[in-house]
Amino acid sequence: RESGGDRTRCVFIMDENAPAFSLDEPLYKNQLKKDLALNVYKNNVWGSYRHLLLEPPSLVESQHSCANTTIRGDLSSFKWLDAPIVPYSQNPENSNVVHNYYCAVNFKDIMLATGKLAPDVVVKGRINQENLLGFEYAGRNEKGERVMGLVGSKALSNLIECDPYFLWKVPDPWSLEDAATVPVVYGTALYSFVISGRIKRGDSVLIHAGSGGVGQAAINLALFYGCEVFTTVGTPEKKEFIKTHFPLIPESHIGNSRDTSFEQMIMMETNGKGVDMVLNSLSDEKLLASVRCLATGGRFLEIGKFDLANNIMLGMESFLKDISFHGVMLDTLFTSAAKFKHSLQCLVQEHIDLGAIKPLVRTVFECDQVEQAFRYMASGKNIGKVLLKLRTEEKERVIKAMPIPQIAHPKVMFDKNSSCIICGGLGGFGLELVDWIVLRNAKNIIITTRVGIRNGYQALRKRVWELYGVKVVISTADITTEDGVKQLLNEANQLGPVSSIFNLAVVLKDALFENQTEENFIASAGPKAIATALLDKYSRIMCPELKHFVIFSSVSCGRGNTGQTNYGMSNSVMERICEIRKSEGLPGLAIEWGAVGDVGLVADKAEENQEVVIGGTLQQKIDNCLEIMDHLLTQKNYPIVSSMVVAEKRASSSNTGTIVDTVINMLGLRDLKTISLHSTLAEFGLDSIITVEIKQIFERQFEVFLTSHEIRNITLSKLQELAASDVKENKLGLMNPRQ
Repeated sequence: RESGGDRTRCVFIMDENAPAFSLDEPLYKNQLKKDLALNVYKNNVWGSYRHLLLEPPSLVESQHSCANTTIRGDLSSFKWLDAPIVPYSQNPENSNVVHNYYCAVNFKDIMLATGKLAPDVVVKGRINQENLLGFEYAGRNEKGERVMGLVGSKALSNLIECDPYFLWKVPDPWSLEDAATVPVVYGTALYSFVISGRIKRGDSVLIHAGSGGVGQAAINLALFYGCEVFTTVGTPEKKEFIKTHFPLIPESHIGNSRDTSFEQMIMMETNGKGVDMVLNSLSDEKLLASVRCLATGGRFLEIGKFDLANNIMLGMESFLKDISFHGVMLDTLFTSAAKFKHSLQCLVQEHIDLGAIKPLVRTVFECDQVEQAFRYMASGKNIGKVLLKLRTEEKERVIKAMPIPQIAHPKVMFDKNSSCIICGGLGGFGLELVDWIVLRNAKNIIITTRVGIRNGYQALRKRVWELYGVKVVISTADITTEDGVKQLLNEANQLGPVSSIFNLAVVLKDALFENQTEENFIASAGPKAIATALLDKYSRIMCPELKHFVIFSSVSCGRGNTGQTNYGMSNSVMERICEIRKSEGLPGLAIEWGAVGDVGLVADKAEENQEVVIGGTLQQKIDNCLEIMDHLLTQKNYPIVSSMVVAEKRASSSNTGTIVDTVINMLGLRDLKTISLHSTLAEFGLDSIITVEIKQIFERQFEVFLTSHEIRNITLSKLQELAASDVKENKLGLMNPRQ
């Protein structure tokens, strides 16, 4: 990379049995005649290093796995992910583990998965926001009994830690598929009508979205209580469903949920009086129209979160009619007092015993159809519940469920009882890595630094982690000395057995090769080559439970960069250590990063909006670096891997198919040949939820920035033109340098 570099030849001797280097030694003399830039002698064979594409992640058989989006807001990123083992109890009587057979997809799951509902609305603190999807299930407990229940999150899983206050035995006449349609919808309806609405016989009730899960449950309960029922639906098919399944509701009591015409229906059918209760899930102007449908002293029961989360204004004039407004948030009950939870549990059981609760119609998807299930419900086409089937129910009413491994994508998790060492963890990349480790269950962190905490941001991040219940120790042990490394490992073992060591430490002493000095090479080698060698030596003795030994290398080593010969050499030494560890059956991984644009050394040095090219690579976003850590840390074949954004432009033709294919998949269209390219996306049935998802994917994957209005009105032909235009596409490459 430097002037005159083409005249340099390297001989890399990695064989202990090789003769001492000499230009007169035939082994080396004959090899150098080939005039190769890099000559590696290893295992009695001459070779070289090459960058090869890393294979896609291998799936694993997981005893416990959860379905989740790997990119929030992108339904196409749904995967089954390996998860921590749910703790079993030796005594089935005391076990809180349920083997999940069916789990339901609810509208809250759709809002979260598409990014339309912020996780903060559901739960505070990022430590609890990793997986919020799924809170309704039916399966078998450790005694083999059939149960159904609710949990705060993570019900899209083959194993569930149940909440004993939100657990019910499944009645004998019901199947587990039947049972999975009950807890959320009837829990919500009973909470709304009985606890908040104080329902009484003869009340008039407007139930929006009557063909949906909560709508059907609410209609069943309202009819059970002898109420006059009004409802709304969104399509003629759903209206026919109501007429067929609920013949007690006259056609004149069935309105349209797609506009505000239901207000005229209510006023006409009640002679201008209005209704006693409204169970609302509509938003915007339809919400305001629903408020106007209330009679004097009426109760408004809001079960939607969108308007509440967005703080939509509600005219105070409505309260002149002595109405009351109730936000019915079933998920808030998970953090309520046990007494209150038990009261709802008893209320549901009472109505099961009375025969008021009936299973709902449902659409069932297989466990490998998670994305399809979410898209189906997001489209608004569903009638009743949407279920995911995880395993087939046995004929026996009581039988112990045998664990069935689930094929899943590997995911790195850390043992909360062990400790993790991050050398250089207070730098830009280091802070983000520590945060990633904390969100993966780590509870004991030790960070090395030469000078300690230097600014308020570092102190803030440390306080936040401690609020999550993490013990964070800042160590100033000198990892370039034997005593310092032993001190560090002793400090870490006091927190818990060391399971992970990450070395991100770096000292840069850049200069052209002809101007480099011995002192510069020594300074650069200290936190990298020397520290890694010492960590390797003493972790073998002091860390018997070590699972991860990871060093952060650089493309300056794998591809070269002007002025960083010493830095590249230090990284190369670390990579050789990882190769040796791997060959001896010990954990060892070197990751060659390209330039990281958001944080760290390159970001600190780069001017605003300036692209920095290092070793032929552009800046890679830190979020993307962390995204691929699972892949890099769980692959077992190679001790040296790389991730970078190659600076050279690729032909943009492949981008054309990608952006159009993405939209076609999200809209459920099968073939471009059978549709008009000049129709707008809105004409293909694009709704607000899918609009938000498309907007996010355009910005994240293609750097195309459009408003929601522009997305709704763009045509497929315009999309093809947009994709074919000369836009730069950065390509993330996962590389494996090996001999």
